[in-house]
Amino acid sequence: MAFEFDFDDPSLRAALVLHEDQERQGPGSRATTELLLSLAGPLPGHPRVLDLGSGTGAASLVLAERLPGARITAVDIYPPFLRRLEEAAAAAGAADRITARQGSMESLDDLPDGSVDLVWSEGAAYNIGFGEALRSWRRLLSPGGALVVTECGWTTDEPSAAARAYWDAAYPLHTTAENVAAATAAGYTVLATYLLPAADWLESYYAPLEARAARSDPGDAHAAAAAEDVRREAELYRAHGGEYGYVGYVLRPRRP
Repeated sequence: MAFEFDFDDPSLRAALVLHEDQERQGPGSRATTELLLSLAGPLPGHPRVLDLGSGTGAASLVLAERLPGARITAVDIYPPFLRRLEEAAAAAGAADRITARQGSMESLDDLPDGSVDLVWSEGAAYNIGFGEALRSWRRLLSPGGALVVTECGWTTDEPSAAARAYWDAAYPLHTTAENVAAATAAGYTVLATYLLPAADWLESYYAPLEARAARSDPGDAHAAAAAEDVRREAELYRAHGGEYGYVGYVLRPRRP
């Protein structure tokens, strides 16, 4: 299931504006990025990295630091995120190694097969669907390349009615076992899975986002609705976060 982006839609714009000055546009942390990178195993000395759905670049900046020989292309569809990424890369002294590219993670036809050593995507694959992401990105990987992706899913076989209703309407979730099966069917070997800790949601993501939402203009109906959506989502996680979570999947393509 692919999401359509209409930046003239005032509701979408209000939601995006809430995230513009945030370090992260979804749950995660520096520690989680570093751990997932370590689980990915060896990479070439000068790896070609593609960060899909990069947002403002939290993962790209960590990868640039941890992979000093890497050339990173950060792809996002929303220009304000990319502008902040470029500013952050310049401040970190990594502007010559991180290239911002505006576009959809579905629009990668210009990239040759086998041209990327590490495909990375934190909290963004849902925009085109986990299965479609795995299938469409596999061709990009070089021999010995790795794919690291985080995906929200059920961590219980019996989620509560409240959590089920919310996620069925927003983005139907699958269990980790189902996602592992999907990755295997798509031609990958699953090296590791890692459930992101609650702090990656509550401290790294919701705390700054709720603070930003609290400053929204109550006279702007779209901004107020976006702020309320943030509060409702955060409250759901506090009540039912033990039933779902983001899982990092560390994958290598199986070769004939």
